[in-house]
Amino acid sequence: MIEKLNNILLRIEDFLLSYITVAMAILLIANVFFRSILNNSLSFAEELGGFFLVTVTFWGISTAARFNNHINMNAIIDNMPFKIRKVMMIVISLFTFIVTAYLGYLFVLYALDALKVSRISTALEIPMVIINMILAIGIIITALQYLLIFIKNITTKDVIYVGSQAKTENGIDILFEADFKEYQSDHSEETKEGSSDV
Repeated sequence: MIEKLNNILLRIEDFLLSYITVAMAILLIANVFFRSILNNSLSFAEELGGFFLVTVTFWGISTAARFNNHINMNAIIDNMPFKIRKVMMIVISLFTFIVTAYLGYLFVLYALDALKVSRISTALEIPMVIINMILAIGIIITALQYLLIFIKNITTKDVIYVGSQAKTENGIDILFEADFKEYQSDHSEETKEGSSDV
């Protein structure tokens, strides 16, 4: 059940991040055109582009945590024996979950504070509570990713999960679960075809 929800969340993240990135690019290119050619820049473009950038950044943290694509300093961990690396990953994921969950809590409080004073943006007059809640959701989803990493590491023995869908075995090569499942299905089909030919 948790894996199904995590995969649904991945599809939502991919959809939002890709389309927001495209929308941001179109908006900024259009603003350059209006400012350079028509000498009349779009008054809302900079503000909306900033909102898009912040949204992509904070929602992208969750995707980075999912696939272990964030900046890592693995020189010490990668040279440790397997069991020590496993323990270190459990401690790191638990600590990161606690920190990001607390940050998510602070973001929610900040959003509620913006709601109380009815704070709005300058150009578009968007209620700032909406923007702040988007950031809070991004941080909370990131916290859930690190919680999943922690749970998977304490419930498995032979692999180390460095992301909720990225794991490493005895070597330091990382296997992405989605790709690995596709590889297994392709490999099993090839095996069936080979056995039928024999």
